[in-house]
Amino acid sequence: MNTHRGTAVLLLENGQQLTAEADLSKDGAGSWSGTLLFPAAAKSLGLLNVTEGALQVGDQEGRFVRPDTSDWIGSPVDKVRIRIEGNGDAPF
Repeated sequence: MNTHRGTAVLLLENGQQLTAEADLSKDGAGSWSGTLLFPAAAKSLGLLNVTEGALQVGDQEGRFVRPDTSDWIGSPVDKVRIRIEGNGDAPF
C-alpha cells in the first residue's frame, strides 16, 4: 500500500497515546511522510514539542521525525495538524 488515509495512533515518550486522522504516503523508494490531524482537545506541550516518535497504524508501528515544531500554527481552528517524515519502514 502506498497511502494511508485513516486512523493512526501517535505514541509519545511519556506513554500517552493520541489518536489522529492520518494522511500518509510513501514513494517508490519506500520513504514515507504525511500529516496527522488531532482534535483541539489534544493540544498539549507534549504534542506541540514532539520532534520524533512512533506512529501505529493497525498493528504496525513506524518511527518518524518532525523537522518543524512550528508546523501546527497553520492548523484549522478546531484541530492541531503536524507534519512528519518517516524514519525507516512505513507502518502501512
